[in-house]
Amino acid sequence: MESEAVLLQVRDGALAGVGAWVYAWLRVGATRPVVYVGSTGVPPVVRTWLHLNDTDPDIGRVIARYPDAAHEPLDVLAFPVPDTLSRPAVKSALVDQLEARALLSERYVGDQPALLTGNGQAAQAATDMVEQIVAHLRTASA
Repeated sequence: MESEAVLLQVRDGALAGVGAWVYAWLRVGATRPVVYVGSTGVPPVVRTWLHLNDTDPDIGRVIARYPDAAHEPLDVLAFPVPDTLSRPAVKSALVDQLEARALLSERYVGDQPALLTGNGQAAQAATDMVEQIVAHLRTASA
């Protein structure tokens, strides 16, 4: 069996080249599917694992706030945030746009929408992310 190595670079005591991310947790097959939106500076797979497995409710937020995550089918879509944009601004814009499109679940457990997002670069990045979420939902339900 052939395996491929994964290179993780640690520079100055931190993971290098990880970037910034926003991500959405989606209930598979739901009309209003988004149960959580988050942002992170660690690889999304690590953050997802922490959401499900860390017993500290400030770290394992999804499992603490949405216990059905332990048995319900969920998809997590993660999007890189360009270095030129603020991760919190993109996250906020994404939550706002998901709410405006009626995609936040009635069981949504993340930061509440502010609906104050302008039309700047963060809003455009969020619009692109919403379109990818909608496309994923179409594919997942087909």
